[in-house]
Order: sequence, then structure tokens, then C-alpha cells
Amino acid sequence: MQLEETDRYRLRRRGRYLCATLKQPHRVLSTCRVNGGLREDLTHIANHQSCEGVAHVVRDTQTAGQGHDGYHRGACAAGQLPPESTALMATAANMQCAVLTHAAHEDLAVSVIATAGVLGNATRAGDPAGWHEHRDGSRPVERARQAAEADASGASVPPPEAGSGTIVTLVFINQPCTPACLVRAATLVTEGKSAAVLDLRMPSLQSSGLATGTGTDQLAIAAPLVREDTWERHWAGSHNTLGELVGRATHAAVTRCLLLQNGVCPELRRSLCAALGRHGCDEPTLRATARDELEARDAECFEQNLLALQHDPMSAAAAYGMAEILDLTRAGVLHAEVAREAILNQAALLAAAVAVSPEALTELRVALFAHQDLSPGRLAALAVVKGFERKWT
Repeated sequence: MQLEETDRYRLRRRGRYLCATLKQPHRVLSTCRVNGGLREDLTHIANHQSCEGVAHVVRDTQTAGQGHDGYHRGACAAGQLPPESTALMATAANMQCAVLTHAAHEDLAVSVIATAGVLGNATRAGDPAGWHEHRDGSRPVERARQAAEADASGASVPPPEAGSGTIVTLVFINQPCTPACLVRAATLVTEGKSAAVLDLRMPSLQSSGLATGTGTDQLAIAAPLVREDTWERHWAGSHNTLGELVGRATHAAVTRCLLLQNGVCPELRRSLCAALGRHGCDEPTLRATARDELEARDAECFEQNLLALQHDPMSAAAAYGMAEILDLTRAGVLHAEVAREAILNQAALLAAAVAVSPEALTELRVALFAHQDLSPGRLAALAVVKGFERKWT
């Protein structure tokens, strides 16, 4: 299926492959292992689904021992692409969930075709890494140190969810750009991607922080080589229009992709567990707290109505307020003494929101005060249960 055709490239989707055929010489900057870096001799830029998101045994058996070059040649052959002049990216995302966006200003035009998933390996820049590269390949990092750091910080690292976890962006600029300009544009692609993930408040799966991307993100940026009748752009920062267009188109494409691939959208992120799950207030903790604190029939009622409780707008607002306090404390903006009281106050507000009783704020704060030494996630879960109990007494 042809998605777009210009005087510079033809973009099409065929099966598991998304491919741009370059009609004229381009300067391409990419993260590809093979034919990556800065190139001026490529004829194709492509993305393809290399596996399913989880437990793809068939793929692992077929590709074992090939190495990067061998896999590249085999994948290019399957996609009818020339291996010597193709920059090929790989993901577990479905190519039918790819999103094409455009942004333009006067003579400048930017197109972004992206695939995106964040449920498999979302990370925050600077999170503890799981792998270290050696001469003969990468090996797992010893995890005891990371676990100790998480325990010391009170972080709650959620388990990975089933699903793809890679954001791949292919960016096409209609005007020639210097090598430095393409590198600067790459930073705007990254910022646009990160802004999209942060706007949805997606959790990192390697720390209690908010994700800024995934551990396997890839990109390629292409611009036509300069000719006698053209000139090269030199800058793609966020203060000029090229940077704006790149960032805006990337943000829009990634946001839409996450809806199509993962079912993630702003409305469904309005949830107290979406806000506080990374801090330990998740569904299992809420259910366990209800069974500990309520009579059996009330705990059953709580569990049966947990979905509605989670998505209550005022409760979600209070939960996100508490998450923000925790994030600001982690960043050092709020110091520990202030944070301790602020977290208690926000937990009481969360309880009052669940109770639908703003006037009960002081009463609920008193009830939670005795439990202020709990971890933030456990305190939040207790606040939700106390609020539910107060709602019906």
C-alpha cells in the first residue's frame, strides 16, 4: 500500500515492512547497526516488524547465530530491499499501527512516519541499565546493586507488561540540511518523542520515575543533498521553525501510535493507579489493603467497583498531585521534611475525593496520621480504602 509519494521519496507499506524509496540522493542520519551513522549513499530507509512483542520462539529459532550482518541481509531479502544501501530498523510493533504526520511552514515541510509501543520496556534516561556491552556481545549487569538502590529510595519497579516496547521514527525534511543540522534535528525528534511519553505520564519499568522513551528506540532523518538551485539549512533548534516542525510532527505521530499499538490515550490515563502504580499503589495492593481494613462483604464491594474508583476524576487528580510531590522530592525540588507532610496532606485529599466528602478532609487526615510511616504507595492505598469506607458510613 502506498502511503505517500513526493518528488523526493515514495513511502509504502507491504506486510511487515514500511519502506521509503529515495528518488534522489539524500543525507541520512540513522541509528541502524548496519548502514547507520551519517550516509549519503542510501537508496532505502525502512522499518519492519522483526518479531511479536512476547515469547516469539519461531523468530528466535530462525535468527539464532546469524549476527547483525546476517540478520540485516536476510531481513532485507524478505522485504525485497537492497542490503548494501538500506538503513533498516526493527521493532515488535505492528506496521499497520504506523502513523504518518506532517508539519509545514513556508518552504519547509517535515514528514514523520512512526511506530511506537511503551508497554514492554519503557525507561527513563539514566535508569539503572540491565546490560553491558563487551567485545563478544552484551551480558546482563549484576542486579543486586540495582535492587539495593531501589530499596533505599523506596522505589517500586513494576513488572514489564506484555506488549511491544520500541519507538521508531523516520523523519523526512524537504530541504537540504548540513550534517550538524541533522544531528540537531535528531535531538528534537528525541525531545518530541519524550514529550509525548511524558504527557501521558507513562511509567518507567526500570525505576519509579516517569518514562522518557524505551530501551530500544531508533530513528532516521533524511534530507536531500544540496544542488545548484538550493541551499543547506544549518539549524534545527527549538527556537527556529525547522526544530518546531520536527518536534511537533514527532509528538503527534508518537501520541497517535501509542493509541493504535497499546490502546494508551490521555482519557485512559485518568486513573489513580496510572498515577501511583509506579510508587506501589496498584490494583493488587488496593485489593489486599481492602481485605485487611474492611469487613469481608465491604472488601468484596470495594473490589467489584475498583475500576470505577480508579477512574473517578477527582480521585485521579488527587493521585496525580501525590505523584508529583513524590517526583519533585526525588528531583530535590522539595526537601524531605516538607515532602513528608505534603504526602500526608495529599493522601488525605485522595481519601476525601474517594469519599466524595471534601468536608471530611481533616477527619481523614487524622485517621491517616498514625500510618504516615508507610511507604507512599501503601499510604495511598490505605487512603483510598479509608475514603471508600467513609463514603458509606
